[in-house]
Amino acid sequence: MSGVCRITPITALEVVPQFRDGETPMRYFMFLLLCSMLIVTGCSNSTPTSETSQTDSKTTEDSEPNGAAESSMVIDAAEAMGKIKSYYKEGNYKAAFPLLDQLHNAKVCPPEGYAIRAQILDHSGLTTQAISSLTLALTKQRDNSEWHNMLGLLFVKTQNIPMAQQAFTKAVELDPNYSKAYNNRGLMLVAIKEYDKAIADFDASILKSPKYVDAYNNRGYAYLELGNFEKAVENFSQSIKIDPEYVKGYNNRGFALTKMGAPEQAIADFTVAIEKSPYEVKHYLHRRDAYQAIGKLEEANQDQAAAQWVQQVLVLVRQIQRNPKDPALFVQRAELFAKREKFEEANKDLEQALKLDDTMSAIYVAQASISFKQKNYQAAVEKCTKALEFGENFDANSLRGDAYMALGKLDQAITDYQSAERFDNAVAMAYWKRAETKENGGDKAGAEKDKATALQLDPEVEKRVIK
Repeated sequence: MSGVCRITPITALEVVPQFRDGETPMRYFMFLLLCSMLIVTGCSNSTPTSETSQTDSKTTEDSEPNGAAESSMVIDAAEAMGKIKSYYKEGNYKAAFPLLDQLHNAKVCPPEGYAIRAQILDHSGLTTQAISSLTLALTKQRDNSEWHNMLGLLFVKTQNIPMAQQAFTKAVELDPNYSKAYNNRGLMLVAIKEYDKAIADFDASILKSPKYVDAYNNRGYAYLELGNFEKAVENFSQSIKIDPEYVKGYNNRGFALTKMGAPEQAIADFTVAIEKSPYEVKHYLHRRDAYQAIGKLEEANQDQAAAQWVQQVLVLVRQIQRNPKDPALFVQRAELFAKREKFEEANKDLEQALKLDDTMSAIYVAQASISFKQKNYQAAVEKCTKALEFGENFDANSLRGDAYMALGKLDQAITDYQSAERFDNAVAMAYWKRAETKENGGDKAGAEKDKATALQLDPEVEKRVIK
């Protein structure tokens, strides 16, 4: 299947920590771990449509041609396969799948066609049907080691570890130099905690492919589970040496170093992992634990907060994927970005929200908030004013009041504070400063009135001014 996209294993284990409020059962953790090894890649970002899934739900591997028109249909299998490969390479599964069904119904589908069909089904989330299709391909071409490896990956998705292990074993029997299949079988052995046997498979994988970073990483993980931390560190270090951008290597080595009683070195590794992959919760939690080990509780708390922030962002990422036309979700994510002063990302989200609904006042308030944080007070005023065009908005009045205060426009600030129904220390300060201005201008009565209001809101306001 050269030149055709295929199921691609991400076969690298990584230590996953927990938040303090709960633990993940090991069986569930291992399932998540193994599922994370698999993705289905296309040559484009196209995704299969619901129509494709519906078509498959009516078609099984044992189905017969239905109707005289189908049975009398003459199909040029070679021509159809040429189109199928082209569509599949483009990621146009909607166009490829009906042609594959036609070949199947006419009983002229070649093994490669069933293999492609299996990958489209898996991409659509129909893993069981994908297994059936790939099994049919293998009945016609039993000596294809790549397809046996692919079948093993599909069995992993269905949590059928014994069948996955059997498929990977068949792959290495057919091709003793198939390093990825050795690596994948090693992962199955890790899943059932047979670490010594897993290490033997990772050894074989590395022997066949000396620069296979995942195999070094996974062998390190197996040593880690056996409590051999020095060998674990050695393997993680080798994965990093081969690929300095290999984030899992830094994270796992840091974890092993923590276990060895070297938290300072571990912190350095977790910091690199965070720099290279800032939206991975586990990296912050591992560094948190290392900081706690050396008594740096403030830094530990900061990492705990960062992990929770990343988790919130990832929740919104998933929500946006499900509802890409909801501007409120983009605003929420922008507000999260702004909290961490990631203003470029925040502004991009707000621009997208405006494309979806340019009458949503919350978008302009969020933009104003960013401008205020960047000390661009005039821009904050303008954005709040825009927000107020769409109706009463306490947040817009409150923020514009702060912006006017920063610009020294005390009358406008107080007016906005009154509209926002704010009565805090910032409002008291606005009245006190205006009182000073009035007093300097000779308006003693007005000054006394503003001072009285300020003291009513904050009896300590004069002391704060002096400070």
